[in-house]
Amino acid sequence: MDALVSKSKLKEALAIAERAAAKSATLPVLSNVLLSAEKNIVQVSATDLEIGLTYAFLATTKQDGKVVIAPRLLSPLLQVIATDQIQLGREGHDLLVEAKEYHTSIRSLDPEEFPIIPSPKGEEDRVDVDCRVLCKGLSHVVGMTGQSQARPEISGVLFVFEKGGLKMAATDSFRLAEKRLVFEKEQPFEGSFILPQKAARELVAIFGELPGKMTISLSPVQAAFMYESEDKASGVRIQLVSRLIEGEYPRYQDIIPEDYKTKIAISRAEFTDHIKAASIFAGKTNEIHLVIDPKQKELVVTAQSPEAGAHKARLAADIQGEYMEIAFNWRFLVDGLAQMKSENAELKFSSEEGPAVILPMGEDDYLYLAMPIRA
Repeated sequence: MDALVSKSKLKEALAIAERAAAKSATLPVLSNVLLSAEKNIVQVSATDLEIGLTYAFLATTKQDGKVVIAPRLLSPLLQVIATDQIQLGREGHDLLVEAKEYHTSIRSLDPEEFPIIPSPKGEEDRVDVDCRVLCKGLSHVVGMTGQSQARPEISGVLFVFEKGGLKMAATDSFRLAEKRLVFEKEQPFEGSFILPQKAARELVAIFGELPGKMTISLSPVQAAFMYESEDKASGVRIQLVSRLIEGEYPRYQDIIPEDYKTKIAISRAEFTDHIKAASIFAGKTNEIHLVIDPKQKELVVTAQSPEAGAHKARLAADIQGEYMEIAFNWRFLVDGLAQMKSENAELKFSSEEGPAVILPMGEDDYLYLAMPIRA
């Protein structure tokens, strides 16, 4: 290996790729990254065998090569090197890093032991989406996934592609979130898959602020999310590959009520503050009670516990329909309201035993559902 690289690009590549590195006592190679140089491209890759991340950028390479190194050794070194141009080479089997007065040799593992990270072959179904729009939408639902080993299908986010847009949904069986995106132009692919929560979170963290398009390539067992920088001079290409969760996602549409007996229009911020105040007295069960009084046009929020005491607060609201008293886990209500940006929220109830449907007022692309605590 003989390559002249930008320190800042290498730092960024390491920071992104090592997010996929695993801490494994049985497979120590997985806690390392694969650094390769070939045809004026330097690439850093990491995998935990569930997801794989690669970050490639343009460099000046005189000799191809690859090494497997621990990012915990290279990353701190790059932090203290002042110059942006550094030389990468080989010293025996190890990585040689040179920059002005620095001359460092970092121990390397055998590159042949590093797992192959699958890449799209060009035959897969493909969809082009806006990076920021996709990741912002995904951030609204990813926190609602479940952790059940008995039901692995709910431990991921459901993606449903239609010609005109995309639906993303997540549930842990106690709450549900659905976000809908509309494409600028129709896409040829129609289908669905379940993306594991970890991969979904990494998508948001890595690609969430990147401008431009992302290409999603799909096979029956995996999805690849590929981004190419609009700055052609940098040659930056980032790819996340993830296995998909097998199984059939629950028909969550069946639990969304079609008719409602009570509807509430309320200030989202005020309602959130009242829930948080009540939560102080909710105890270990996180249980708060809502008293919905259409005659008084008010929502009463109460909570009590033997250890903390009791709390009651009244909130003016536009209420239509029947009087109801319902108990909820306060965290589930706050989580749904936090994903909304609208000034007001709409709450809809079909019964005291049924779920609460919460919608941002004036928007129709997000739906949140929370199940009540039943006596």
